Amino acid sequence: MGRINQEWISLGRSGRICQENELVGRGRGFKTAEAAVPLFRYNGPVNSTGPFPRNPPGPKSSARLFLALFLLGAAVRAVDVFRPDDGRVRESWRECDYAAVARNFHREGMNILRPRIDWRGGGPGFAEMELPVLPWAMAALYKVFGLHEEIGRGLAWLVSLLMLLVFFALARRLLRPPGDAAASLFFVLSPLAVRVSNALQPEGLMLLFLLAGLLHFLRWLDGGARPSYWISIAATAAAILVKAPAVHIGILFAGLLLWKKGPRAFLRAETWLFGVLALAPAAAWYAHAHGLYLSFGNSLGLSDETHWIGLDLLRAPRTLFSLLLGAARTEGLFVWTPAGVLFLGALLLSPKREEARGIILWWLGAVGLFYLAALRTVGDAWAAYYHVIAVPPAALTVGAVTARSARHRLSSRRDRFRGIVPAAGLLAVFGAEAVLVVHEFHPRDYVSLYSCSAPFAAVIPEGDLILATGGPARDETGRPVAYNASYFFYWLDRKGWNIPREAISPDEVRAYARKGARFFVSEKDVLDAAPGLEARLRAAFPAAAECPAAILFRIEDSGPAPDRISK
Repeated sequence: MGRINQEWISLGRSGRICQENELVGRGRGFKTAEAAVPLFRYNGPVNSTGPFPRNPPGPKSSARLFLALFLLGAAVRAVDVFRPDDGRVRESWRECDYAAVARNFHREGMNILRPRIDWRGGGPGFAEMELPVLPWAMAALYKVFGLHEEIGRGLAWLVSLLMLLVFFALARRLLRPPGDAAASLFFVLSPLAVRVSNALQPEGLMLLFLLAGLLHFLRWLDGGARPSYWISIAATAAAILVKAPAVHIGILFAGLLLWKKGPRAFLRAETWLFGVLALAPAAAWYAHAHGLYLSFGNSLGLSDETHWIGLDLLRAPRTLFSLLLGAARTEGLFVWTPAGVLFLGALLLSPKREEARGIILWWLGAVGLFYLAALRTVGDAWAAYYHVIAVPPAALTVGAVTARSARHRLSSRRDRFRGIVPAAGLLAVFGAEAVLVVHEFHPRDYVSLYSCSAPFAAVIPEGDLILATGGPARDETGRPVAYNASYFFYWLDRKGWNIPREAISPDEVRAYARKGARFFVSEKDVLDAAPGLEARLRAAFPAAAECPAAILFRIEDSGPAPDRISK
């Protein structure tokens, strides 16, 4: 192989360029004698768009510090791991759906290609969803240990521990001390990262695969290591399979290729092979899942809800502003914290062209484009967990600004002030995160509804179909919304239908009775929102049971009873 002239930039403590070396190219990597001082290396080809140096392989924060951070993260994420789905949930619709899919795998067959939900009416319940890795694993363990929802939370917790380790590796690769430790502590205390760490949701597994995919993608870009290339493909494909929004990472990868390797990188076969192999498994799965929706009409929000921004929002400026404000509120409170937004401003104003800064900006840009595209969803308050994809670049932002601030000599009063401000900002960020994390411990929002399930289940014969209150079927612009609420079906261990809350009336309830529904679980807050509705329902149907939060109406049709569904 020929000799290739490459510029090596060495920064001493004064920050001046002090030497230039010549490298010998061997295959896709480079080897050189050890330099006397740490080096920033430009890894792109000679015709690239410019040098964006890596951090030097200098000192890192101590392993003991990261062990302490890991133990702190594990302890915080272990709180509430052993709570079942009994009303002590944060995302009741999502978590009860996952618990129900796991229970149905356990009872009705372990075919991972045929996930089943409970709000299935009188059908088999096959539903469109992401690849149900977590529910399937839960069901497999149910076969061994029995049906305990806590098993799923334990699995999610173990995933979160692996996620911590991968993020630590990424932070240590990109940032100098103390920035690597600051970024890691931000991630450890992130309210959203903690929220998904023991939830029956796919976001934690998605984030683990995303971080692993990015880490190995960077390693492949640095030296062309083939194992990292294939690991990154596999991890990226897995992330998109378990949660479709992970596809936004492709924008980051494309940006890094353009930034580090130049436009010619998109003409190489290995680039196209990466894209095809990363997307093909998800394309095949979601095509199959959409077929389930077309055949059975059940979806966990993929095809029965409008997620994407449209021109119609421009004709509804109040709704558009509300969604933008909602997305910004979630980001500012649960991702960055108010003080953390100042770190973002400091990073944007920084003139330095460092690898960490470039990666962060490309990453935030990819996340921002996803938010804009899926504004109808990410702008709603209930969708806070969708914003978890912004937590890693936010953490790296805090770490990058901290590392840069720590390099300033504190010899003058002005310099000392410049050092105090970031330190105070860090304390504010970590304090706000800690308060939010503690505030979310021991959720109880649905305990009052769950308390109705035991007396209601005693009245409803096993196998009878039920009707339960759902959410709204349309958003403010008239677009479809997934209204299926899963929690009462799971708690009561019954199958049946949801009715959109705006469609509730005696006549509509009778229509479901003719389909086979025998009881109607009606939440009182929905009835209270429609004056006179409760009185009309009480006049039309007898109340079989009642609790402070809901009423169970007996709506059995006078016609012939359908065949009951066994568990």
